[in-house]
Amino acid sequence: MIGNDVVDLILAKKESNWKRKGYLDKLFSNIEQDFIKNANNQDQMVWMLWSIKESTYKAYQRICYNRGFYPLKIKIESLNLIEATYFSKVKLFETDFYGKTTIENEIVKTVVVKNENDFANLVYCNSIEYQKNSDGLPFEVKTKKPISISHHGRCREVLFLK
Repeated sequence: MIGNDVVDLILAKKESNWKRKGYLDKLFSNIEQDFIKNANNQDQMVWMLWSIKESTYKAYQRICYNRGFYPLKIKIESLNLIEATYFSKVKLFETDFYGKTTIENEIVKTVVVKNENDFANLVYCNSIEYQKNSDGLPFEVKTKKPISISHHGRCREVLFLK
């Protein structure tokens, strides 16, 4: 199972004010808020954590479709920077997920998988013919494989597992 998300930091800065009262409390646990408070670039950290949560939500929908969004139930348990990539371990409803996040050209890109070995089996594509199933989840038309699509501002990303 995979999920992805992209955030255009330039657009996010224009469209959202994460510093308004109560905003962080609605989305992030105390541990996650500590990541933000201790970050050199707090704006970047907010949107990276959001991207991890959104990607996890998308991956979980493939396991157990459950309409609704519950950011406080998505717990980012660890976040480690190794050679310009942030690696995360995330839990949602007792299910573990693993994430990789990069930030380049003011774009945050996150991929979350259920099994760490799936990182080696990711396929990125620029365009693909897809449809959505009855739950609104996208799949590739020819192979019927589940895909994950994300777009925000200057970036669009589509991926699936081999």
